[in-house]
Amino acid sequence: MAKEKILVQIDDQVIELKGEELEAFNKDRFEIQTELEAQKAQLETQKALKVSAYTKLGLTEEEINAIL
Repeated sequence: MAKEKILVQIDDQVIELKGEELEAFNKDRFEIQTELEAQKAQLETQKALKVSAYTKLGLTEEEINAIL
């Protein structure tokens, strides 16, 4: 498995992350990605609940899409 090369630029200096810095970067990136996926799932659930509520009110799919 090939490792990816992570370069970070600070002002005009470009450095490659290695060792503990690379591990910390990958850990942070994984945590951020996990949080974003959880937020996306939550938004999809909220949208589904709204669609369900609007459907119970008798709105058509076109009306619901116009509201959302």
